Amino acid sequence: MRTGVFGFEAWGRAVNNDNLPALSDAARREMAEGAVSKAREAYERYAEAGEQALNAAEASFSQAFDGWRQVMGATREAARELTDSNVATARRGREQWDAAGSRLYNAFEDNAGQMMAAMREIAHRMLVASDTNVRASLDFAERLARTSDPREMVQLQVGFLQDQSRRLTEQVVDLHQTTTRLAREAAARAESQ
Repeated sequence: MRTGVFGFEAWGRAVNNDNLPALSDAARREMAEGAVSKAREAYERYAEAGEQALNAAEASFSQAFDGWRQVMGATREAARELTDSNVATARRGREQWDAAGSRLYNAFEDNAGQMMAAMREIAHRMLVASDTNVRASLDFAERLARTSDPREMVQLQVGFLQDQSRRLTEQVVDLHQTTTRLAREAAARAESQ
């Protein structure tokens, strides 16, 4: 009994009866493996571009944060120059303004840094989970392309679905635990300020 690359007897007959060129099982398998290999290469380029985009976003956030830091510093300096020309009463006001400005600036800097770290951690976990899932799918496709026995094909599919279900459950639980932890930490910081 001759079977095609996907394990169906009729596959070979359908190809032969459809006026299409007949391909051997080995040729079909080679074509499938080549397609999976090209998909894996394309995904590698996609993953690299995603990492570059994440790094660019992080650099942009960092530049924006530096800009805010400069604005806050310039505002404090401008206030200092204005109040220096006033009398002693204004000097006390300036000191109060400086103290309030310092507290505000420090709180802003602390909160912005912590928020960026939390966003980076969540984004990183999501990217790792996505990358893991895509690579598992590509590995599965490669193994499936090499099969010629229908039983082996079904076993591969069942195993992949079980592994993928377990993997997705673990990833969702991890993401939930991470976001819950980060939210608790932010709430604790807000209460202590």
